[in-house]
Amino acid sequence: MKFIYTSDIHGDVNKFELILKLALDKKINHIVFGGDLYPKKPEISESVQREFMNGYLRDFYKKLEINNIQFISILGNDDLESLNEEYYEMIKEFPNVKDIDGKKVDIHGISFIGLDKVLDTPFKRKNCIVVEEGQEMPKQVSDKIYINKCQDIITVQEWEQMRKDTVPKMEECLANLPKPTEGHKAIYVLHDPPYGIGLDYCKDGDKPGSKAMAEFLEKSNAYMSLHGHIHESQKYSGVWYGKLGSTICIQAGQTELGELPLHYVVVDTDENTFDIGYEK
Repeated sequence: MKFIYTSDIHGDVNKFELILKLALDKKINHIVFGGDLYPKKPEISESVQREFMNGYLRDFYKKLEINNIQFISILGNDDLESLNEEYYEMIKEFPNVKDIDGKKVDIHGISFIGLDKVLDTPFKRKNCIVVEEGQEMPKQVSDKIYINKCQDIITVQEWEQMRKDTVPKMEECLANLPKPTEGHKAIYVLHDPPYGIGLDYCKDGDKPGSKAMAEFLEKSNAYMSLHGHIHESQKYSGVWYGKLGSTICIQAGQTELGELPLHYVVVDTDENTFDIGYEK
């Protein structure tokens, strides 16, 4: 099976059009997307993301359907959870679009399994956020914390207590994922990157990848894992793939909204190749 992998486009229409053009030019009928579909800016509201989802994104999915291209994806931590049900209802119109967050889809001998959760970040929106054993709370950039699908506001102190009491654990989320179908290669699409192999470098020197995810992948015997979330990691680490056990782990990085090139990877599971590309 051959597919194009990309992530973290954040509503950038030029990048969406480039990935469609790449699929058509390379005659590839599958796109795998690692999360963060909708526009992202601190001031962006639910209504802006809803308009994008029901406008451009719906039209993009129609173009994919017309061209017989499947879109296998998860949402990300900047795609507001309050819109999830509307998104799931919208994609029912498109049999070629498969959401795999917490789910599995089998295509051509591959079990694609996804998770959109990320470890706690410094940012005020606690959307798709989990914690893991031993993770300290990052220093927060705001004294207001938005929880419950970003509908409610609490203090940093209240969030610190909430992390201890009720926030889900990454370990549990990974353990609860569906198992690959027997005889299929497993490919995990996980928005957060794992810790320790160079896929989680931030420009300030932090390396906030998930240790629980690294342990999970090392033991998983999966064929591959695909990650995103930290756009600049490749720029600062010089690394876009590594291995945990027998699992090939890929994090191609991404440029910011309005910038080029588009980062992507072409994966061929029959030839066991994966090649990074940069498209302008």
